[in-house]
Amino acid sequence: MKNFNLYQTKPVSQTIYKAGRDLEKKKRLVFLRITLFIIFLMLNGISKLHAQDAAKGKDLFMANNCGTCHKIDEQMVGPALGPMVTMGHKEDYLIKWIQNNQALIAKKNPEALEIYNKFNQQTMPVFSNLTDQDAKDIIGYVRSAYKTVQASNAQQKNTVGVNSAWGPNGLLIWILFATVVIALVIILVLNKIIKRLENVLTRKQNAPNKKSFSKKRR
Repeated sequence: MKNFNLYQTKPVSQTIYKAGRDLEKKKRLVFLRITLFIIFLMLNGISKLHAQDAAKGKDLFMANNCGTCHKIDEQMVGPALGPMVTMGHKEDYLIKWIQNNQALIAKKNPEALEIYNKFNQQTMPVFSNLTDQDAKDIIGYVRSAYKTVQASNAQQKNTVGVNSAWGPNGLLIWILFATVVIALVIILVLNKIIKRLENVLTRKQNAPNKKSFSKKRR
């Protein structure tokens, strides 16, 4: 009977070992990518949450007497601010308009000229004392206040009210939470798949040795 040399299985074992190492590297790479993705989402969400301070914006709104000419949801001397900040104007434009609308008018900015002409070319005070962040905070306050007004109006009409927990910040938090949960589920599933593959590779690695021993005994 032909004798089987155990060393004949060495190349197969090395191949399986190398495959196992490659699988381990891929496993670590997958974990790293998922972790970095989760961190990116959380940092991005936190930066957005802190981009505007509605409470500070309200104080600035009151201190600069913006309420003299504007209401959140009703037209006064100037336009209603709620629709203004939610109707598609870019934030950069809104910041410049709040700080110095007359400069935009002088440059013949189309959006600025439209508002200027619509309200009989009444000039709005220049607020050069406001920084970009101050203007952002005021915009944040207007958006928050306008959302509250819309929710109140909806409830009065017996329609589905807007739950404050699902406001812009609350919704972002829930999205981040759901993303983290989904990522954890993916990690657990990948772990199970990787363990099964490792078990299969281990069984394949041990199988040739058992076969060689059994044939040698014969």
